Amino acid sequence: MADGARWSAAYAETPHFTLKTYLSPQRAQQRPIVIYIEGDGFAWVRDNWVSPDPTPRDPFMLDVALRDDYFNAAYLARPCQYVIETGRGANCQSALWTDARFNEVVIADMSQAIDQLLSLRAHHGVVLVGGSGGGSVAMLVAARRNDIDAIVTLSGLLNHRAWSHYHKISSLGQSLNPADFYPKTASIPQLHLLAGEDTVIPVQLSQQELGHLMQLSPNSVNWREVPEIDHSCCWAGYWAKNSRQLIEGLIK
Repeated sequence: MADGARWSAAYAETPHFTLKTYLSPQRAQQRPIVIYIEGDGFAWVRDNWVSPDPTPRDPFMLDVALRDDYFNAAYLARPCQYVIETGRGANCQSALWTDARFNEVVIADMSQAIDQLLSLRAHHGVVLVGGSGGGSVAMLVAARRNDIDAIVTLSGLLNHRAWSHYHKISSLGQSLNPADFYPKTASIPQLHLLAGEDTVIPVQLSQQELGHLMQLSPNSVNWREVPEIDHSCCWAGYWAKNSRQLIEGLIK
């Protein structure tokens, strides 16, 4: 998929993980770099049966990233995705794609991987785009950095405690929660795209969280509901048509 688009594959080596990445060709230096963060992947085979390998069967954020033909762009997989079968998953334990998927080690290493990606492409500005659980990662990474110019989430998970309560499932007790860092992220220009047909993170659940964010910074936080899209299906087509306008609207 990425090879056909002339993106280059690489690995980011961080203190605890080897993270799969793809980089677009170098584009105009005055444009920002947009870093696309993958969702949770194949975390569960079914209820109560954890997957032995979280590599996504349908890497929807890679598909989204490859539709970006304007900005400098990079794709960043989550810990243990794409690496277990290649022998690069030495520290991979199932907690890293279940209960501890957003823990301190994960977020710190994802931030270090972003540092590496930024060093590989000339750019002007940094935008994080996270899908599903990748939206949580984007928010948590942004909370500890001072160089993020904008955040976009696609079906993003903004508060995993509220989400677990809604679905009546166990909470992610070993994970950091983006909602706890709203005071640090609310001032960053951001756009949250909600899938109108989403049953995993329903629109009404996201709207509740966005209300809290907008109380802190009503001029920075924006959202819109996109009809006829579900949690992971069909974001790529929407992004291909709208990404340039949406991102330029955030960083103008």
